[in-house]
Amino acid sequence: MIDTLLQRNSHARLIEPGPNDEELQTLLAAGLRAPDHGRLRPWRFLVIAGERRKALGEVFEQSLLVSKPGATQAELDKARNAPLRAPLVIAGLVCPVDNPKVPRSEQVAAVACALYGMQLSAESMGYGSVWRTGAYARDPHVLAALGGNTEQEVVGFLYVGTRQGDPKPLVQEALKDYIDYY
Repeated sequence: MIDTLLQRNSHARLIEPGPNDEELQTLLAAGLRAPDHGRLRPWRFLVIAGERRKALGEVFEQSLLVSKPGATQAELDKARNAPLRAPLVIAGLVCPVDNPKVPRSEQVAAVACALYGMQLSAESMGYGSVWRTGAYARDPHVLAALGGNTEQEVVGFLYVGTRQGDPKPLVQEALKDYIDYY
């Protein structure tokens, strides 16, 4: 497990096969083990695979047209094809629960931890992954198309599949640059 943590690296080129049904269930179950103050379960995950990726691509294209009416055909094609960059996309939404002891920020962190747990699980199964956010994750049109409401937000899209090509080099971070001891 420690090697998975130390070697984890986003991989943008992902092809078939993606996780099979049993692996997907394991990956999702691992995500639900994320730290969750008060066991509020402030999340919802949408599994987007197969032809449903094309539907999500159409939503991304519409989103781009709203935010950038003069988008070029190349930009529209890129938006429409974005979910096709992996055989599996998991959208993680925060569904905040009103709780005086657990602020929204902690609930967003719980969803992020769950997505990261899924990402590490995919890595440990031998799959590559990349976590994407950006304008589509913040767009109310995309959120509504995913069945979300104004109280919710997309924390991220986790793309999962078989790695294609060489991984980008891992940067070896110097702990001293980020860690202080109090």
